This record gives sequence, C-alpha cells and structure tokens, in this order.
Amino acid sequence: MDISKSQLTISHLKMICQLETCETVKEAAQALFITQPALTNRIREAEKRLNTQLFYRRGRRIYMSNAGKRLLVSAKKILQELARAEHDISRLTHGVEQVLRMSMPHYASFAWLPEVLKGFALVYPQIELEITSQQPVKPLQALYNHDVDLAILSSSKDSLEVDAEQYVSKLITQDELVACLSIKHEKSRQAFLSPEDFTDQTYVTNSTVVETEREYELFFKPAGVIPSKVLQVGFNDAILALVQANVGVSIFSKRQLSRYLPDSSLATCQLGPDGLPVYWHLVYRKHEYIIEPAEQLFLLLCQQHK
Repeated sequence: MDISKSQLTISHLKMICQLETCETVKEAAQALFITQPALTNRIREAEKRLNTQLFYRRGRRIYMSNAGKRLLVSAKKILQELARAEHDISRLTHGVEQVLRMSMPHYASFAWLPEVLKGFALVYPQIELEITSQQPVKPLQALYNHDVDLAILSSSKDSLEVDAEQYVSKLITQDELVACLSIKHEKSRQAFLSPEDFTDQTYVTNSTVVETEREYELFFKPAGVIPSKVLQVGFNDAILALVQANVGVSIFSKRQLSRYLPDSSLATCQLGPDGLPVYWHLVYRKHEYIIEPAEQLFLLLCQQHK
C-alpha cells in the first residue's frame, strides 16, 4: 500500500472522531472551534476525496454511514498513535532517550511501585517507564496491538502460553484471591466461602466487566453462581469502606489487601476448600530495545515480591 496516495488529512480524522460524539454538525463545529459552514465543507471535501458518503442526515441530526464507521476505527488508531509519538518526542527533547509503556490491571497491588521505579531509574536514567491501566482491554491485547511494550497480569496458571518468537513471559510471584468481609459479617469466621455463599450477598466490585482469569471466570462461573446484587464502585478505598461498614462483600488478591489487613475491622476468607491461587507475570515484547530493561525490571519486581 502506497501511503503517499492517502486522500485524507489529520483534520478529516479529527472531524470524524468528533462527529461520533455529537448529534449535530453545529455541536461538532463548536467542539472543534471552527464554524459550522467550515465543518460542512470539510465533510464534503472528505466525501469527495473518498468518493463515498460518510454521513447522512435526519432532520438536524447527523448519522454515520457504514463507510464512516469503518473510517472511524482507523481514525482513532491513527490519532492515538500520533498522540503517543508526540508525547515520546517531547520526552526525548528533555533528555529521555526511550519511553517504555507498561500495562497494569487496576486490581494489581501497587505497594511495590515506588521502590521498583527508583531502582529502575538508577540503572536506566535515560529510560522513562510509563505506567498505564488497560482496564477495559484483555490484559495481553494491548501488548499484541503494540499499544504497550510490557504487561503485568495475573493468571490461574504459573506459566503463560505466548508466542515465544515474539514475546517473553516470566513468573513474578504467587498470590491468592480471597473474600474480604467485615468482622461483623455472619460468615467472616467460616473456614472458607463457596460460590453459593455469595448468592444472597451484595457483591461490591470496581468493575462489572468480566476480566480474564479473575473471580468471575475462576470462582463464580464454574459454579453457575451470580451474586444477588452487584454494586460497582470505582475505587478500592471506597469498596473497602463499604465492606468495613458491612454493606457488602468483595474479592481481592492477598497482595492487594496487604496494607489494609492490619485493620481490625476487616476479615478475609479463603475461596473454596482449596483456596484460589493466582500468579503474577511480566510479559514483554522480544525487541532489542526492550529485552535488557525488561529483564532488569523483572529482577526488581522479584526483589519486591519476596
């Protein structure tokens, strides 16, 4: 494909992304800080260059055609990559020679993060390690899409199956998923909780999106059980405050709870008679500029998770 034959400009891509979130041309024009006639002309110009209709109108409202929806997918990717490139270049001008992006799930423990970042900066002061959360994305998908260079994720297995020609996977540590309850909860002194113990409970969670190899897939789904009420709260501290007040119960990893467990108002309970172990892994792209710093990062992570 000859990219020199591209018909559209960045302005056209920004236009279609903005029109996705707006109901009228006027509203989109205001968001783009241009006049309504200017945006209308930009739409016509894009449609003329592509020789296809990108939008159609019903009254004042504007709708995207199938061609427009297809262009929207690529426009988002292009603009995201451009933003990342601009971000990286701005760092390069301030003495940073390389930016490595690492994805971490929102349910990870972050107590180790300061020491790992300090240790990494001592060895690689010219590399900026950027931490990002890919909550709505399957843990490895961002890595496969090259949105990130490294990923930390949990799994029910102590080894991950990845394409060994393109990726490296290393086990950091073992962990365990446990129920978190108020000490006032009637089930807080049980030896373990079964999925059925949650059927009459309010389950407090920070995401209702089913996440790979977490409590839904590993605990609830095999038993065909869903808690009677699910309360979504976006912050772990808020979840724990509700649990402390005996409003509901939740599930965390032991490492995630480590800094809260000294609190005498919280109790943990094993999931199932054998417990529910999970394993934390570091996965990274097998690229010449990633391998060496990734190995150093792995060593630092292992030291903090002893």
